[in-house]
Amino acid sequence: MPSRDPILFLTALLVATPCFADDSQPGAFPVSQRTVTVARPNGSSFSAQIRYPAQTSAANAAFAPGAAPAPAVSFGHGFLSAVDLYDSTMDHLASHGFIVIATTSEGSLLPNHANFALDIRHCLTWLEQQDALASSWLAGAVDEARFAVAGHSMGGGASALAAAADPRIRCMATLAAAETNPSSSAAAASIQVPSRFIVGSQDSIVPPANTQPQYANCDAPRQFTTIVGGSHCGFIDSAIIACDSGSITRAEQLAKTRALLLEFLGTHLRGDGARFAAVWGAGTPVAGTTTVRDPRMSASLSHATIKGVVGEPVLVTVTVTNAGPDATAFRARLGSGALDVAFEPAETPVLAAGQSASITASVRALVAGSVQAAIEVVRVRDGAGASLALTGSFVGGAPSGDLDGDGDADAADLAALLNAWGPCKGCPADFDGNGQVDAADLAVVLNAWG
Repeated sequence: MPSRDPILFLTALLVATPCFADDSQPGAFPVSQRTVTVARPNGSSFSAQIRYPAQTSAANAAFAPGAAPAPAVSFGHGFLSAVDLYDSTMDHLASHGFIVIATTSEGSLLPNHANFALDIRHCLTWLEQQDALASSWLAGAVDEARFAVAGHSMGGGASALAAAADPRIRCMATLAAAETNPSSSAAAASIQVPSRFIVGSQDSIVPPANTQPQYANCDAPRQFTTIVGGSHCGFIDSAIIACDSGSITRAEQLAKTRALLLEFLGTHLRGDGARFAAVWGAGTPVAGTTTVRDPRMSASLSHATIKGVVGEPVLVTVTVTNAGPDATAFRARLGSGALDVAFEPAETPVLAAGQSASITASVRALVAGSVQAAIEVVRVRDGAGASLALTGSFVGGAPSGDLDGDGDADAADLAALLNAWGPCKGCPADFDGNGQVDAADLAVVLNAWG
């Protein structure tokens, strides 16, 4: 039975609701590190560093059972940049439940970019093998359906080569991605997964204009995100020879980088709906960054502003068009706002490039007043999409929250609601008529309290 104290109960609900106020802060898991040997198909091998959510922060610690099965990111280092220079970024992702594996190969003055991209992919194969090996410390710990690639500079360009060639990869995020040989810009035309290209506005080694062709050629949902005042070496933990600098500190740039990576990977490897608004919608952006978004679709509302009576449905048409090139179905959902919304159909047919479809949203308010809401339209294929602002004004017909008819909403009404908590079709406490006495009904009593 939930607490009868309305403040304590409401606090419990808020604590149980995911909150991502600052994605630059560490996650809940201790982080451990191992050095592993990855075999190539030709019989040669290379070493890789792996960071992962663990039971303790000691080296080679056991995997944290609560993180399994964990999504994984294969990370590519920059030219002449040791993997250790990315410790803070890799540890951050691991603390939030991701496995991060980084090849140490191709660290010479004459790296082979094609081989580097292959090694980034071989790291994913190694994770698959360990996940399936009963004797491995990673047995059953890897979510093989949720792989991503990421990298800095040369490693960013090599990540694009890998993403263009490997269907296991679900999304990509790069940091100041450099042009490679073979061309990462040309390969970007074959990338079919959501991609975020992160750059520093004051990068003098790989200026944003050098990464722009990769973004421009990418024909999947794509983003070009700029850290204002960021530099090339601001993406690494300490300076190396011939480093540049920007107008923000390294600590500031690394914090923004951590947040940008986590919100994007969380959206596309975990389906974090609460992070979707920041990545594809109208959510609050990471401070000091700007993002150009192209979700490869467009969407609109028949009415961006609606008026109605509390409890009575208002119909709004959502029109969506697939920009292609890949076919996909779409779903609509309520992203934010105190509304009860039902969508018909729940999912559109698969739309080819250029095709459109309509979804009817039946919108009801639970209480009188004005509300700001967001309708999110999501590509079923890859989880990218767009957010549409909806403003509503509703009058009259508001449930009073007074269940015992004594003229006010008080502890007796709250007790009656809590006693009916859960499935309860037709109950007086089911103010919104959804067949459940739940948090929305609790809000009615608390809003009318007194």
